[in-house]
Amino acid sequence: MQWFLNELKKGLPRTNGAGWTIISDEHQSILRAVNLELPQAEHRHCARHIYANWKKDFKGEELKLHFWRCVKSYNMADFNDALQEMTELNHAAVDEFRKADPNVFCRPYLKNLTKCDTIVSNMVETFNNYIMRARSKHLIDMLEDIRTMLMKRLVTKKEDAQKWVGSICPKILALLEKEKEEATKCTIMPATTSLFLVAYYFDTLEVDLDKRSCTCGKWDLKGIPCRHAIATILYKRFDVSAFVDRCYTKEAYLEAYSGSIPPLAGDRYWPKMNTTLLPPPIKLGPGRPRKNRRKSAHEDPKKPGKLTRHGLQMSYRVCGLPGHNKRKCPDKDTIREPSPPPKRGRGRPKKVVATPSTQSTITHEISAQPS
Repeated sequence: MQWFLNELKKGLPRTNGAGWTIISDEHQSILRAVNLELPQAEHRHCARHIYANWKKDFKGEELKLHFWRCVKSYNMADFNDALQEMTELNHAAVDEFRKADPNVFCRPYLKNLTKCDTIVSNMVETFNNYIMRARSKHLIDMLEDIRTMLMKRLVTKKEDAQKWVGSICPKILALLEKEKEEATKCTIMPATTSLFLVAYYFDTLEVDLDKRSCTCGKWDLKGIPCRHAIATILYKRFDVSAFVDRCYTKEAYLEAYSGSIPPLAGDRYWPKMNTTLLPPPIKLGPGRPRKNRRKSAHEDPKKPGKLTRHGLQMSYRVCGLPGHNKRKCPDKDTIREPSPPPKRGRGRPKKVVATPSTQSTITHEISAQPS
């Protein structure tokens, strides 16, 4: 891992890691290599891997929701509220949560220099799925397939970006449109020409247009104006897209895909060498080589990406108490189950022929009801 980071530093401008954000799991070789090669980089730990270890001792859907609510909070106020609710539910779970060091995987503690709020390593999983077929081939064929795939991807991404109409990426524009709907519910109270007090339901927040900052923390960390900031921008009759960070612009996107990988002819056209070149030694392990990724312990094998019902608390619908079913209910002898609804008879219901007597009764009942 240290060799890889050392080679990575040669192709990127800032060699000390300042301004970099690295996201990985808590493997000791990765932690040690980043600390040695990129000491000034921000090293985030994948929250999904931390939750996988944390949930071994603390199961349940409610604890899971509280965990991700703490992790995804953008400010300390929301983080402390979520942590307090988790404390009331399970105090030991909070102690174990703090031992994992929230400074490296919770959003309120992250640096806002790179304008990235990602706390999981899903990008790596996406790339692994992208090169899945190439990974099963021989080393030289695998590298050649990855090279041609990336060569084509750089061109297609650049051509797609050149067709964009506005100056902001389309996905960012879609996020701004959703936030504009919520911005209509904000009340603006100006303090200066650039400082505002925003009331949103029961919250009161401060927005600074010059510093591009909001009390909620979302604009500071992500670089995209939140609903409170959009309300103040529209109040001043400014263009919302002008307050989006440069990394989300069309110009920055084209700059990222400006490079190219030169084509390479087949091995038939390579220069011939007189020296004997031996292939690297290959050590084959027992069994068939693994192709699919390692699934979670509670992931449904028949439905990819879906979790099983493991960890969910059952409850008896009659007594309403969680943790047991009908067979183990402590009050099963005293509670009488509700009778099932009557079954509907087969066939079409018979028509009732209205006689003069029934017709007058129906008219009387309808007219007697209040208007």
